[in-house]
Amino acid sequence: MVSSLRKTKAKIPSSSKAATSSTKAASNPLTQISKLESTLLGEEYDPNPLLSLVSLARHDDPEIVHRAVWALHRVFIKYIGENRVGGMNGDLISKTANQESESDVGEEREVKAWVRERLLEYIEILVGLMRDTEPALRSSSVPLLFSLLPPLSMSIPSITPLVHIPYLRLLLHSFFNPTCSLRGARPKSSGGWKTVAANQVEEDEGVLPSDVSKIIVDDFWAKYDDIRWAYFKEAGVYLQNLSSPLKTPSNLLSQLLPLTNLPKAPEDINAFYISAFSDPPSGISSSKKTKKTTKKGKTRYTAEADALPDWMKEYESSGSEDENDSDNNNDNDTKGKNKKRVRRQRTSQLSVHSSVYSVLSHTTFYTILWENVLSFVRLDDNWIRKILVGLHGDKGIMGHFKPERRLRIADWLGSLVDQGGANGMLGINGLFILMTQYNFEYPHFYDRLYGLLDRNVMHVKYRARFFRLLDTFLASSLLSSALIASFIKRLSRLALTAPPAGVILILPFIYNLFKRHPGTMVLLQRPDAGLVLRISSSLGQQGYVDPYDENEPSPLKTKAIDSSAWELAALQKHYLASVGTIAKVFGEVFTKPEFGLEDFLDHGYSTLFETETNRKIRNPPALSLTLETATPESALELFPSKDKERSEGDVDIVSQLWAF
Repeated sequence: MVSSLRKTKAKIPSSSKAATSSTKAASNPLTQISKLESTLLGEEYDPNPLLSLVSLARHDDPEIVHRAVWALHRVFIKYIGENRVGGMNGDLISKTANQESESDVGEEREVKAWVRERLLEYIEILVGLMRDTEPALRSSSVPLLFSLLPPLSMSIPSITPLVHIPYLRLLLHSFFNPTCSLRGARPKSSGGWKTVAANQVEEDEGVLPSDVSKIIVDDFWAKYDDIRWAYFKEAGVYLQNLSSPLKTPSNLLSQLLPLTNLPKAPEDINAFYISAFSDPPSGISSSKKTKKTTKKGKTRYTAEADALPDWMKEYESSGSEDENDSDNNNDNDTKGKNKKRVRRQRTSQLSVHSSVYSVLSHTTFYTILWENVLSFVRLDDNWIRKILVGLHGDKGIMGHFKPERRLRIADWLGSLVDQGGANGMLGINGLFILMTQYNFEYPHFYDRLYGLLDRNVMHVKYRARFFRLLDTFLASSLLSSALIASFIKRLSRLALTAPPAGVILILPFIYNLFKRHPGTMVLLQRPDAGLVLRISSSLGQQGYVDPYDENEPSPLKTKAIDSSAWELAALQKHYLASVGTIAKVFGEVFTKPEFGLEDFLDHGYSTLFETETNRKIRNPPALSLTLETATPESALELFPSKDKERSEGDVDIVSQLWAF
């Protein structure tokens, strides 16, 4: 063995030889890179030039670094295929390879360990280039990092295809916690590297640039089924094993949130980054469909898809089946449950090859990953809102969850709703879906919904989305008139102080509520003269007192059904003509159909201004031909002093409202 090593000259380089190689590389780097690569790829195995080539990969010139990292890529791909990179530690290679490396003895083991160290240095350089200022280096570093995964995976001796999990974990750690670029770095005497600030990307420390995240998602996680499955599985394990919270959750969420293309049927699993997974495991056909014959003689097709069963079936889990099976071993139903339990156990014990081809396995690890994200990651308001926006729908996050585990996010959604604000507005939709589709019990749903209607709801970014949801929540004809009356009164009060764009949205919404719930028409049939009486009451005079309690948190106890919609009468005198015109619809006979809410959701100051400027004026206003100038004495007459006596009938209520 030793004699063969001497023939190949695979010796650990001495310091003098390394210094000589570094001097030559510094003289003409581009030419030296080609020579070093030719030597490393030659027939005679000599890994000594790796030290010089890795050193050139830390050069300050981007072109030299680009040439060096690609040359190292070709060298290490060949060395991994020839099993010349062995004896790695547990952070980078599996136990099987470690056991195999124990057969290497003497100088051969030392050479493989030395080559492994150079590979780790090369990976460290590529990880740092993800935060380099040079765009070409950033875009090249990600494919080079992924390119090492297939040869490492195929180097593991196994009958079935495998994914090199230790290296994948190293990749995930690098993607979630990127380091500084080593381009132009110099070694410190105390260890480590002194980086060049000018070569670092402008993003905050530890944050992955957006273009790098896009490459990772679009070109790898979203494109290939095998490594996406491994990503879901290992990212969930990574979060569970964290000793401290993730420093930069944006790196994880920017890669996870766009992944909405999970396979729904077995035939959707057809793209593989590791070529060994291209052939399906034994027992799985290309179509993956089986025929079942019903009692009537008809055939129906069943596939491993994420079809939503009845809500009772959503609660069936392997644990509950095991308990039922142990209690009823003598029943015929128990035999069927035992068979079902065996199938579930086989699914959980699938090999890596079979798991990659299993839709259920993809869905399971995706669900576990999101559960760990919501449990172990500190999310700021920005990411919470992004998650809530992408939570619903067939292609949303919840649509890819395992059906029986979707109820597990109810606590997280409930906590957001209790906090209120924009997060509560978006989170309450998730609770509504769990209530209507999965029989989830949330008795205080309409109490929380009523509490979300405050003055801030008219000024948030998601106002239009919230009113779409509110229209859905209040659409049922089974809701009581007292409940709907409270929402009408709360919205009417908000309209008094809301911006014009919000008032134009609220008025058609209230009109639709009256049309759907005729029992609330008593709010309009009561005399609306209470408007003036209420204003006088606010000034300390006796008059009409609204029985509606706006401070009551429960919509069933506000006594809104005993009140009147005097706020709508007040809006008929709004300063904006379009608002007053819409408000007059409440004084007419309710023969018009419901308003299309979509026509009023996107109004803002710009659209209102454009409407007013383009509106045709039938009767032009009268204009004075002469310009009247006011003197200081005449100006004082416009604002008489408080001491000036007024007649008893001359009471300016509006001016008194502004007297502090």
